Amino acid sequence: MSTKRPTLIEGSYVEVGDDVIYAVKGVSHPPKGVIAVPNYIRVGGSVVKLKSFNSSMDFIRRHSRKFLKYDECLGQEVPYIPLEEITRVYDPIEGKSHLRIDAVANAALRMVDLLVENSGIESNFVGITGSVLLGLHNESSDIDIVVYGINNCLKVYETLRLMRESNMTGYLSGDALEKVLRPRSDTLMEPIVWAKHERRKLTNGIFMGRPYTLKLIPFPEEFWDKYGERRFKEIGRTIIRFQVNNASKGIFTPCRYEVKVTSVIEGPDISTKVSSIVSYRSRFAEQLRDGEVGIASGRLEISSDGELRLFVGNNPKDFLMVDSP
Repeated sequence: MSTKRPTLIEGSYVEVGDDVIYAVKGVSHPPKGVIAVPNYIRVGGSVVKLKSFNSSMDFIRRHSRKFLKYDECLGQEVPYIPLEEITRVYDPIEGKSHLRIDAVANAALRMVDLLVENSGIESNFVGITGSVLLGLHNESSDIDIVVYGINNCLKVYETLRLMRESNMTGYLSGDALEKVLRPRSDTLMEPIVWAKHERRKLTNGIFMGRPYTLKLIPFPEEFWDKYGERRFKEIGRTIIRFQVNNASKGIFTPCRYEVKVTSVIEGPDISTKVSSIVSYRSRFAEQLRDGEVGIASGRLEISSDGELRLFVGNNPKDFLMVDSP
């Protein structure tokens, strides 16, 4: 297994020019560029956050259309930033030693220390991302943590379980839950449904009184859909009911669930042959467990080797949930 983490990977940010900061999405990218969405915009002396995927895509269509590219491998239009356009990289590992220290940063650093100490992994595979990494946080900001490498992630996930059992962390509730769910209005799921799912998750919760999100991220060479190995094509939209056969990759970002479709609620009959559900949105990580029955809406895709999968997360009509959780 690799012991070197690439810089341009989920959890990192890149700046283009001196006014737009993009969040890198996923772990496997096209040559000579990176897939990333605009997240923060410098306007005069202030910074504006784009709070949803839809607002990020609207911004890039209006102001940076040159970065939108139809990708033949992914079978869809993606925001693609050429390497030569990048003026600065914000790295979640290196950035730990350059944070603006205050209560929020101290809480993030404390959580990193506990995860490293109790999991036994090396500290250079655990980083701090989000507004704290960028120095754009305020006293009410969340904590965003990233862990790299599947083996490291599994050890940290077990540590999260022990931390929850010992009440070092808690599940999201009240104002903290409402704050986390606010940007999710671009996903077709009711807040009460999200709340039931979030109570089950270890990668989201409360630490030292603050909401945290922790992304478990595979190395590129461990990733199950390396860029360019297969091509995907959209063949419609569908809503399916399914049983989860294997959720072992469901805790990661990007996530993947191996499923058996039990019925097609809406869409082409060929949807019965869907064998996996994938998403690049961390909100859908840890969403389902082995053996559970779920319902999902998304983009029906066929791969160049004949696999049918459901891609969830880039359309407001998409959702992924346990059936009556």
